[in-house]
Amino acid sequence: MYKTELCNKWEESGACLYADQCQFAHGIAELRPIIRHPRYKTQVCRMVIGGGLCPYSYRCHFRHSITPADYFPLLHP
Repeated sequence: MYKTELCNKWEESGACLYADQCQFAHGIAELRPIIRHPRYKTQVCRMVIGGGLCPYSYRCHFRHSITPADYFPLLHP
């Protein structure tokens, strides 16, 4: 996913050692849209269901919130 996030170093200091070779965006103008699968974040993350922490954090393709419908799917069609 090339240039879909801002470069942390560029945001902090306005400079990046990688310059034009950096895979992150150096400014809003360089940001590209993220194309997501239609089922993106429609199911709960298995790590969260198991009570653990997901190593992917906000980059995870699954939801990190659990709703009553997740516990009782037959009662919430």
